[in-house]
Amino acid sequence: MFQVDLTQLPVAPSLHWLEAFGLHLRNTPSAKNRERGRLTREAYLSDVRLFAEYFNQVNGVEFSPELLNGTDLKAYFAKLENEGKPATYNRKLASMRMLIGWARGEGLLDHDPAAWIPFVDAVRNSPRDVSDDERAKLEAAAEAGEAALIGIRDSLVFFLMDDAGLRISEVIDLKHSDLHLDEGYIHVLGKGKKHRNVKIGSRLINKLSVYMDRMPASVSGTVITDERGHAITRGQAWRRFVLIAEQAGVKASPHAMRHTYVMRYMDAYMKGNPWRLPAAIKAACQQTGDTPEVILAYYTGARESDMRAAAEAM
Repeated sequence: MFQVDLTQLPVAPSLHWLEAFGLHLRNTPSAKNRERGRLTREAYLSDVRLFAEYFNQVNGVEFSPELLNGTDLKAYFAKLENEGKPATYNRKLASMRMLIGWARGEGLLDHDPAAWIPFVDAVRNSPRDVSDDERAKLEAAAEAGEAALIGIRDSLVFFLMDDAGLRISEVIDLKHSDLHLDEGYIHVLGKGKKHRNVKIGSRLINKLSVYMDRMPASVSGTVITDERGHAITRGQAWRRFVLIAEQAGVKASPHAMRHTYVMRYMDAYMKGNPWRLPAAIKAACQQTGDTPEVILAYYTGARESDMRAAAEAM
């Protein structure tokens, strides 16, 4: 009988630990029982890569999860704490706890070496927004480039944040099939794979219509493309936003525009009537995909633009 010598068969190489951890992030749900988005997975992987680089430099050996120990972790997070960025510290600690949980599940660790490393209290700042004067300058800078084809696109990238509150990742992922201009809304697949329909006004509808008449056919079906119809990356969209902000002479970020949009939307919804606040919160949740808890925590208190104006006026 013919027999096969199993010892001579080629063995498939095992996955590198980072690849295996990445697959775990892709194939397991988040704490909210949702699929993790690409950007969330990349953030986890970036954080653990940075720790691996630190470990390599300190110990002179290549990092592997079974080498995780309390001494290196405590030194690493003590360094981060001294840098004075609590939010970064807490995010990186959460990433390492995620890695440790995976390593324990795989039998690479039999204990939690980060068990005694605490999260640190972070100052809850008022959301960074832009003032009415700053927003007017940003809008003027965005529209100043609309004489050129790419300028029309860059302006639309800005106004999808300014007039619809979209995250920059939602802007570049927007599909032509998501546009329902006759009905006055766009469909958005947002963070946490949550779907929402965002009501939009006539200004943004007009800008979308002009853009679609001028831009080449999209290769991938995305709305925001380059001159050849190919989708652009998040980094490209971010750089175009930065150029608009620099031309306006305003310090702003895409997320600051989202914060500003939520506050403007709630103000417009309430029309000066504080009794409409509960309904305004629900409407803002539908527009942004955020929970009532997030809206209450971030958008019903002091605004950074008002705080800056008050300090300047003293």
